[in-house]
Amino acid sequence: MLDYDALDLKQFLPGAKVKLQGRDKLATVADPLRRRRDIFTALVSPVGTPLDKLRLLPLFYAVMTKSIDELFAMEETDTLTCLKGKYKFSEEFISSFLGPFLEGIYLSPLEKQSSHMFHFVMKMFTTGLTSLPRGGMQAVANQLESKANELGVEVQFGSRALSIKPAGNDDYCEEFLLEVDSKGGGKQTVHAKSIVIATDIGIARTLLEDIDGIEQRVKSLTKLPQRSVGCIYYGFQSPAPLADPILILNGEGSQRNTKEFPVNNVCFPSIVQRGYAPNGYELCSVSVLEKASSEHAGDHTSLDASVRKQLSTWFPDHANDIMDESKWVQKGIYVINNAQPTHYGKDGCANVHGGRDCSSFQGVAMPSGMFVCGDHMATSTFNGALESGVNAGDAAGRFLAEARCQEGQRTTLHTSNKNE
Repeated sequence: MLDYDALDLKQFLPGAKVKLQGRDKLATVADPLRRRRDIFTALVSPVGTPLDKLRLLPLFYAVMTKSIDELFAMEETDTLTCLKGKYKFSEEFISSFLGPFLEGIYLSPLEKQSSHMFHFVMKMFTTGLTSLPRGGMQAVANQLESKANELGVEVQFGSRALSIKPAGNDDYCEEFLLEVDSKGGGKQTVHAKSIVIATDIGIARTLLEDIDGIEQRVKSLTKLPQRSVGCIYYGFQSPAPLADPILILNGEGSQRNTKEFPVNNVCFPSIVQRGYAPNGYELCSVSVLEKASSEHAGDHTSLDASVRKQLSTWFPDHANDIMDESKWVQKGIYVINNAQPTHYGKDGCANVHGGRDCSSFQGVAMPSGMFVCGDHMATSTFNGALESGVNAGDAAGRFLAEARCQEGQRTTLHTSNKNE
């Protein structure tokens, strides 16, 4: 689907740096499976006990030898139970490494994460490398748009969908009337034979609640929670506090994800992909999870101050610059309220490898010709969103082909009747 060479992907180093409580120097969690020369670093790392490192072996064996289907067929528990019960990892190893690592990916506490999703992401990390495309993540969408344009598909932006109304034209095909905001102001009605709702779960629900025939069943569905995350970006003159293209985790245990210590993880994208900052400058990306972000109650000035103070203890040689707003310039604070759907503990949550039936929404069948996709229809990952998009696109294509066939049969029937 994607041309990886054209995206010019640059990789993070496998493993992570970890800020441990009571230690000034960042600790290293190495990955000798992908970088064999790091085996000594892995063995002497202060993150985790020797027994924890030994207990990683059955985990790695499972994710490397089992297929994704087999991993999703395993008994499902919450991830915290899996880490403690199945793999017997220590509290210290979980709180200092596995907790911030997995919570930075799935944006929720370990007890609200699926063990299926844990095994899935661990398999991904053992078989591939975390990468950033040249031009930012928008480059992925741009490439998909370019491929669509080559196939004659017109992509229209800046027109918000307001409502969808089924309108039966005849016995063979269903037509939909899509009301959208027009670019010049006002509203516009678009006629469509098929519609794919490719939105987050909240917007999909809002649109479906207004469709005659299914509105009451959709309204009666339990609303699935969505996970939020805060992202803060800083720009500053080179050099960066860390020269390695690697993720940095907050492993300070009880001091993690609080108002005073809000940082969960940090990276320097410009070290990974040079084009993410102008020449002579660097970009720092900070992730703040929902709990810590909510304690600042929308006060971005307070959050920024806490983040700067915390980072200054992680990188003491750069502390003065970090605290100086004219040197480490805040480029933006973003709180993404619908960053990810929940994937454990709720009916219809996003933990289905291969995706759900795209012609229904949480078990409610949609009108013929309407399909839905998004990470909430598969797994709460980039993979899941693309996977469900392919499912819905294929289904819409089959529906339209069948509709054309039926229309052709009807035309033939009418012609035959006239000849008679």
